[in-house]
Amino acid sequence: MNRSKVLPYLAVGLCIPGVALRTAHLLGGFELNTGLPIPGNKLLYALLALFAVAAVLYAVCAMPLKAERDTPFETLLGTRSTGFRMAAVIAGMLLIAGGAYYLFLTVTTVELDAAVWARVLESIYAVITVVAGICLIGLCKAQNTDTITEGQAKLTLAPLIWSCLHLLVTYRMTCVDPKLPSFAVGLIADILLVLGFYHLARLLFAKPRPAQLGFFSALAVTVVFSDLGGYCIAYLMGMRAVAWDAKTLTRSILAAAGCIMLLAELAMLTRPRAATKNMDAPLTEE
Repeated sequence: MNRSKVLPYLAVGLCIPGVALRTAHLLGGFELNTGLPIPGNKLLYALLALFAVAAVLYAVCAMPLKAERDTPFETLLGTRSTGFRMAAVIAGMLLIAGGAYYLFLTVTTVELDAAVWARVLESIYAVITVVAGICLIGLCKAQNTDTITEGQAKLTLAPLIWSCLHLLVTYRMTCVDPKLPSFAVGLIADILLVLGFYHLARLLFAKPRPAQLGFFSALAVTVVFSDLGGYCIAYLMGMRAVAWDAKTLTRSILAAAGCIMLLAELAMLTRPRAATKNMDAPLTEE
């Protein structure tokens, strides 16, 4: 059995212990009054250890995809699957709505000592988020065709640029915060998000590395949803030591939207392709 087929299931399944550990870390790893990390708390290390184990498992499961380096993009990811289209549209609509809301927050929120360039950066980020959402929906339609044109291939670039700006904005907002451990998991997640979309674009614009796409997509899904899910559950359980502002929560939801698309692509990447080995054959309904 091709072990790469379990990648999407592992990526989702390991979110469960990830959410549990992230919740425990947020509930017990910070001082109530100051929000500063408690020295010697091992919950963060336990969470990072889980991600390390997940990375090893994903690397092993993704290895068979190395044999697909010469497989055309249309064969690797081309699909007429209704489930894939639904996931792509949901991801795209979340990015469009979230980008518009983030632009509203940037325009209406007054930040003390915020430089003009920082507000401009966030405004650009919000606009690119909307564009990326539109491109994800367009990419979904392109993957429904037998041949990807040059113009359609460029639809992978906007999500890549968005993910890079997403990481840059998150780093700018948290790099000088003394509560960095509360955001460290999010920073790791954003780096993985960039690498996932980079390898998606690489299938069309450089030497394809489907194994890396599978690895980074799976790891990004686990880390992003563990971070967001852990915070939401901890908040509902009464956690007040760590409080994300509206922008931070919105960025985390946007990262999750990006991971919905990566998970959908991962499911297509690891599906059986016995019926699509012939490049000239039409795509089959899944």
